[in-house]
Amino acid sequence: MSKLDICKVSLGINSYKIFIGKDIHRSITNYISNYKTYSSTIVISDKNIYEKNSLLFKKYLKKEIEFELIILPQGEKIKSFKYLEFIIEKILKLEIDRDTLLICIGGGVLGDLVGLASSLVLRGLDFIQIPSTLLAQVDSSVGGKTGINSKYGKNLVGSFKQPKSVIISTDILKTLKKRDIKSGYAEILKYSFINDKKFFNWLVSNGKKVISLNTESCIYAIKKSCTIKSKIVSKDEKEKGMRELLNFGHTFGHVIESVTGYKDKIKHGEAIFIGMYLAIKFSILLKICKKDVLEKYSCHLKNLKINHKLSSYNIKISPERFLQHMKFDKKVKNSKIKLILIKDIGVPVRLFVEDEKLLSNFLKNELK
Repeated sequence: MSKLDICKVSLGINSYKIFIGKDIHRSITNYISNYKTYSSTIVISDKNIYEKNSLLFKKYLKKEIEFELIILPQGEKIKSFKYLEFIIEKILKLEIDRDTLLICIGGGVLGDLVGLASSLVLRGLDFIQIPSTLLAQVDSSVGGKTGINSKYGKNLVGSFKQPKSVIISTDILKTLKKRDIKSGYAEILKYSFINDKKFFNWLVSNGKKVISLNTESCIYAIKKSCTIKSKIVSKDEKEKGMRELLNFGHTFGHVIESVTGYKDKIKHGEAIFIGMYLAIKFSILLKICKKDVLEKYSCHLKNLKINHKLSSYNIKISPERFLQHMKFDKKVKNSKIKLILIKDIGVPVRLFVEDEKLLSNFLKNELK
């Protein structure tokens, strides 16, 4: 077994550890505290993960535990009321009790759904996250946010439910398509921009190794991202203040996902690359950020052959529609849109848009 790295999310009685290694998914009970006290275990995954990681389910898990298996379809469509009801009824049909453990093996979409279900069934069941995508490993599996989408926007229905542990194994990433790995890199890059300029400089030198899944570089980037997020979440679990910084690029990015119907035309990370690009450009327009920040951002992504402009994805959104969707963002207060912008790499700022016309004109220029 490979060397093990551990991060801790400090939240009092809700504290938990994030285990990071090369092949640790082969012995998951080592990373589940008091596993033998659970009366039963339900493993929840999606069709794609199950088919591409058959050894994990049919050999390693069966060797260690007895479990019931629930398999869902793949894709953003499952983050809905329809599938929330579906998964809850599936769980209840198994005659579970409050000592049942849920283990989620999948990407961020599945993790958000299972996390929400775990907070609702019998008013709360313990659950474990085994994220299977780079994006989920560095972001959505950590921090306790759960949610489903509404026709009005992304993640507007949800709860905060912390997992009992997060088990991150880089081996599982080998089944991913290159496009999905690059999508996950968006969140890694985000952490450098909101917290650590030295990390950004490291990514400039090592980004290609990360998206090529070089084990050492990948584990370093995952651990660094999880450490940054863990510190922020530990200080602001329920997003009352500084946790909003984690939404850098997301207010713009979520609009793109919502308008395109959460379909494969654009991945979450791809939308966030565009969202961060727009956030930096708007920061420059407001004269709180220098142009060279945008140049460094664009140059880095160009070297990685990652598109970060809306036009590259053949998506057209009218400025009026874009602005209207931004008003459904969770951070909106008193009808004012709140953005996470950038003063410099590693120096974010939270700002309410006082002049909506300025934002409207910005969108007209950028979306044409």
